[in-house]
Amino acid sequence: MIPIIFFIFFLFVTVSFFIHKKISFRLERIDSMTRLPNRRSLQKFINARTTPLNLPIAVVLIDIDNFSWVNEKYGYESGNTLIAEFSQRLVFSAPGHSLAARIEGNRFALAIPGTYSRQEIYSMLSDQFLSLQNPFHICGEPVHLTYSAGVALAPDDGADSHTLLLHAERALDHIKKHGKNDIALYHASFHQEDLERQLAMSFRSALEQGEFHLSYQPKFNVHTGFIDSAEALIRWKSPLHGAVSPAVFIPIAEKNGFIFDLTKWTLNEACRQMKHWEQIEHPIKRVAVNISAPLFLSDRLPKMISEFLHYYQLDARCLELEITETAIMSRFEAAFDIIADLKKAGIAISLDDFGTGVSSLTYLKKLPIDTLKIDKSFIDGVHDSFEDKALVEMIIQLAKLFKLSVVAEGVEKQEQMNVLKKLGCDFIQGYLISRPECPDTLEARYMEKKYGS
Repeated sequence: MIPIIFFIFFLFVTVSFFIHKKISFRLERIDSMTRLPNRRSLQKFINARTTPLNLPIAVVLIDIDNFSWVNEKYGYESGNTLIAEFSQRLVFSAPGHSLAARIEGNRFALAIPGTYSRQEIYSMLSDQFLSLQNPFHICGEPVHLTYSAGVALAPDDGADSHTLLLHAERALDHIKKHGKNDIALYHASFHQEDLERQLAMSFRSALEQGEFHLSYQPKFNVHTGFIDSAEALIRWKSPLHGAVSPAVFIPIAEKNGFIFDLTKWTLNEACRQMKHWEQIEHPIKRVAVNISAPLFLSDRLPKMISEFLHYYQLDARCLELEITETAIMSRFEAAFDIIADLKKAGIAISLDDFGTGVSSLTYLKKLPIDTLKIDKSFIDGVHDSFEDKALVEMIIQLAKLFKLSVVAEGVEKQEQMNVLKKLGCDFIQGYLISRPECPDTLEARYMEKKYGS
């Protein structure tokens, strides 16, 4: 009798174990809210066709546009009900041989085996989205939704689930940034957008780990025949991305809100270096720092500069700010007030890339600036183009009329320098004088007496 009881108990425990195991396994593969396969199931489905067999398959990521509005207006419970209903519609409208899955939140996926051209898959998905356009009803109200989708095709866009999902994600992100409510097929150019995200995420750690540094490009004073100032140029050498061009990372910093921290670091480093040069009586007596439009038009800049000058015990004449025409012309009245405050503090203001804007002549006489920098595009042909020479001469004469000094940037040939001297240009900056260099190199040149005309 006892052995039978033990046998029954053992059988019960064993059956319970396998049932539990089976349920747990199922739960690991199924999304609990929608009962659709989850990401793990999707990856297994894709890999079964790509990794061993190299069969073609289309991987589609679908995102419900502006879904947060539904949660904000109707509450999360209604949002969950809508997600469940959408999943049913998605399964019903999907091709019969495909797999529909829920990735997370309001993001779904389709894996569609078969060979499709880019146009064929776009047309198929467009038709499918039309069938999903009927409004949902929440609290008796019709709710109309739109959808964005990113598509990656195997084997062209990847040969495993990881790569295909990653590329479909990039395509989806692309369309979300460019208007939503459409379908994007993966393209190699989307890697650039991915790089932008990576760079944006790296700014904070890059600053903390000392990946940024300043190079200084000297300016030659035509009247004295010597170097007496320089422009600070920020450089980024990333252990992950290599040397990142300022033309790449500055716009990203502006777009992602890091330009304040980046400029703060630049100003601090430039003032620290200027104090050192002052102590060793280096010929560079003024350093210019470029200020981006978003920061220049904020009210934080004057206070920040004042604090650095006070901390390093520097005269305000040691610092010059270079701003672009765009920064001024976009909000002229605000820019005028900021320039006036900086001028009262004794800080010189230079208008960079002069000649590239359309409103310069209209407002030039009103601005309390000190210097015009002639854009390199005008300097390139100043020695062999009558038109370029005439334009540069006009700018120089205009500057003299308003008692402004003139810097010619991008000077690379002696012939250009000779013409600019004759036209009355005050400062020359460019590779003919010096490339941007680290402070140690500039100090070594000073000690070797290599500066001069």
